[in-house]
Amino acid sequence: MDITTSVLTPNTHVVVLDLDGTLYNKSGMIGEMMLLGIGQWWRLLAERKTRKAFRGQYLGCEELFYSTYYRAIANRTAFSEKYISNWYQNTYMPMMVEVIRRWHQPMAWVVPFAKACHEKGVKLVVLSDYGHAKEKLQALGLDLQSFDWVVSAPELGGLKPAPQLMHHIADRMGVTPQQCLVIGDREDTDGDMARAVNAKFCLVGLCNNVT
Repeated sequence: MDITTSVLTPNTHVVVLDLDGTLYNKSGMIGEMMLLGIGQWWRLLAERKTRKAFRGQYLGCEELFYSTYYRAIANRTAFSEKYISNWYQNTYMPMMVEVIRRWHQPMAWVVPFAKACHEKGVKLVVLSDYGHAKEKLQALGLDLQSFDWVVSAPELGGLKPAPQLMHHIADRMGVTPQQCLVIGDREDTDGDMARAVNAKFCLVGLCNNVT
């Protein structure tokens, strides 16, 4: 279902957009990454298991989050925290960006929705649970100027659905969390994050039912 500004209420001043699975269809992503990163499947698996274990954690700052996260991934593998840090930033994230560039495109509603929001004076924030958010948007062919802020959850010190992430965004945009609408593809991350701060939530595909 296309998303239009009909999801906005008079009290909505900021829309927080999830990236992966919301701005583009990420089905097949794992297989595509396995194909592009042949020989790295066990590192990919270790990262995904660690990400699931860290869901909702908030450590206060980017440096502490990543150092703790890399250490946890390293503990699942035979490599050092330094090696995992280098792999994550210089191999894994660029590989994800390349997969998006090769095989994915933005949902049809994204560009007209962004334009309509700006015409209404509603600010747009992209919040990704992964890094390289700007690079991903560019890989999708989207103009970074279409968004008022592009940030990853780890940059803010945690992962969804940590409510602190929404407080960071609201403070940066000069609004309250209750004046934000979160649009995402997952109830257990995007939805729970919104509900934790009494923000509105729109589940992609069901955006006629904003909660």
